[in-house]
Amino acid sequence: MTLFKQGYSPPVLVLFALMASFGLTGCEGDDGTDGASGPQGIAGTDGTDGPTGTDGSDGTDGTDGISCWDLNENGTGDLPDEDINGDGVVDVNDCNAAGSDAYKPPQLHRGYFAENPYEGTESCMSCHGNVGDEIITTGHFKWEGVASNIEGFEGAIHGKSDILNNFCIAIPTNEGRCTQCHIGYDYADASYDFGDRNNVDCLVCHDQTGTYAKAPTTAGRPDPGVDLQLVAQSVAENAGSPTIKNCIGCHAKAGGGDNVKHGDLSLSLVDTTREFDVHMGTDGGDFECVACHQVQRDMDGNVLSHGIGGMPYHSVEEGAMKQCDDCHGDRANIHVGSSVETIVAVHGTIACQTCHIPTFARNTSTKVEWYWEDAGQDVDPIPVDPATGRPTYDKKKGTFVWANNVRPTLRYFNGKYKKFLIGENDQYETEPAMLAEPVGDYTDPEAMIYPFKKMVGNQPADAVDKRILVPHLFGAAGGPNAFWGKYDWDLAIQDGIAVTGQPYSGDLVFADTEMYLSVNHEVAPKEEAYGMGGDCGDCHFGTQIDWAGLGWTGDPVVDGDRPD
Repeated sequence: MTLFKQGYSPPVLVLFALMASFGLTGCEGDDGTDGASGPQGIAGTDGTDGPTGTDGSDGTDGTDGISCWDLNENGTGDLPDEDINGDGVVDVNDCNAAGSDAYKPPQLHRGYFAENPYEGTESCMSCHGNVGDEIITTGHFKWEGVASNIEGFEGAIHGKSDILNNFCIAIPTNEGRCTQCHIGYDYADASYDFGDRNNVDCLVCHDQTGTYAKAPTTAGRPDPGVDLQLVAQSVAENAGSPTIKNCIGCHAKAGGGDNVKHGDLSLSLVDTTREFDVHMGTDGGDFECVACHQVQRDMDGNVLSHGIGGMPYHSVEEGAMKQCDDCHGDRANIHVGSSVETIVAVHGTIACQTCHIPTFARNTSTKVEWYWEDAGQDVDPIPVDPATGRPTYDKKKGTFVWANNVRPTLRYFNGKYKKFLIGENDQYETEPAMLAEPVGDYTDPEAMIYPFKKMVGNQPADAVDKRILVPHLFGAAGGPNAFWGKYDWDLAIQDGIAVTGQPYSGDLVFADTEMYLSVNHEVAPKEEAYGMGGDCGDCHFGTQIDWAGLGWTGDPVVDGDRPD
């Protein structure tokens, strides 16, 4: 044991061992380099959000873009240089005449709606808002106006909205079906907002594709099958002017079907010949409806208003209605040297239409009788008129009589009508109740003899106070008991009076009614006019004229007389 030999005792050896175990065997050395980092630990959960700070102040508005009319790009409408259309105002209408065809209306509309979706009337009003504000004031949109041509109501507001007839009877409670032919959208009941320009249906009048149509029972909404984008692109073609197809789709179907009501307006006029109408025939004048039923324009042809000329009862001051002599000249002069010169000279109170529309419904038949009393029955098979091929019965509407080549009934007419109005003069004393008739007689210096369609029928009335009643026929918006759903007349009348306020005793009858509608279309070729060749027999020496209706006791050429 060497250690022991050198004099180290065992306890010393123990001390040396302890010193070695605690690193005290020598001086401390330099630190070693850091070891590699260990793997990152699991992230802790996010703390809660602090409170929201206050909004910063708005930034400054960006500069306006360049308007299409701003030719010098100075941001100001400069008169007269930028007033391209000369109307005294620099606006979007001055873009149309800028140098490139791209700024003309057809290209503008086609391009805009190629890049932007048509989203309803708002898409039109974003540029044409002032037009919308004007349209909603017209009789064409409101279905009423100052009733200048309804005798006794000249200063009041009336119209289609409260006039009674013996076709579909009346609008109230039946809006959802009738307003398929309104120039707006969603006129479903009496709560309709006539003051909202976004309710205007621009496309129904301005479509140039010939494809636009309204769905039958949607209160004027477009048919789902219509490509509205394509229609919107077309509206400025043909100068945006309505075609006969725009108009006839509604006006021919008044009364619930083709040529049912007027008799001189059928869908066939869209593509007819002069044989049936010399003005609209493609081989005749080839006129659109707006050739005669015009809007008001300034001297340069700019549209001043969208009111349509030719309203018969109300809003008659709107638009500009062409009369025969506006195009043909004075009647006395144009017949000089013809075979009818003498006849025209001695019949100074006969209107042009009386001779030049010898018959109406020459192509498409029209209803001349309608009996609501028969409605509600289950009839099988449905009878069909052998001459016209049209059904003479409908469970919803009753029994009908159809006719072609109807000779008009003649009456004196001074431009005004007597009309039955809901809640105003809806009672009758005798039957048939005369719902609509022209005013005038042979003693009236303002009256002339005009042709009319005479319509005969019967319809619901109160047996006690002899009042023509308004039934609820269609849809749930007008009440829970539509006749076309429950076929219960009393319940349908209850729905009707809840809206109209008409008194009702509960004693229902069907009153005989008549009405007269003016005939102005289907002007025949001149060789077919009455009196040609000096033939008095076209009117006299027979039973073809209702002389009593003209104030005579009989044919004046034979033995008729007039009371003093």
